[in-house]
Amino acid sequence: MGAWGVGSLDNDGSLDWLADFGDMGAAAAVEVLAATDESLADGYIDSDVGCGVVVLAELLAASRGKPNPALNDQIGEALARHKADLLAIDDLKLRTTKALDAVLSDAETSELYDLWEESGEFDAWAAQVRELRARLEAA
Repeated sequence: MGAWGVGSLDNDGSLDWLADFGDMGAAAAVEVLAATDESLADGYIDSDVGCGVVVLAELLAASRGKPNPALNDQIGEALARHKADLLAIDDLKLRTTKALDAVLSDAETSELYDLWEESGEFDAWAAQVRELRARLEAA
């Protein structure tokens, strides 16, 4: 079984997406936002896309001065390499916020929400994502 925890980078899907961002930079962000838009049009966001959205939100919050200090060691290098290109994406904050809201909306829309609801740790996960959402909003 892979990693599975309530933190933004405590699961395999999130770590995989962070590795993609490290390799691809802003292109990974554009890709996950496009996948979210497509998923929303279809009515359901799968967990891998949801994990990418959560990590993108962490990167964006950190790049705009509202980091989660516990993640600095994990995201610092990739963010340092790709920050300028990331921040150059049109409507990045608005699109990321919309995507994060969709991930946290309900089990009918978000597989990640559904998985956490079934896990018995939903409240801890949701609190962490809401805290991330507040940092993103303040950034």
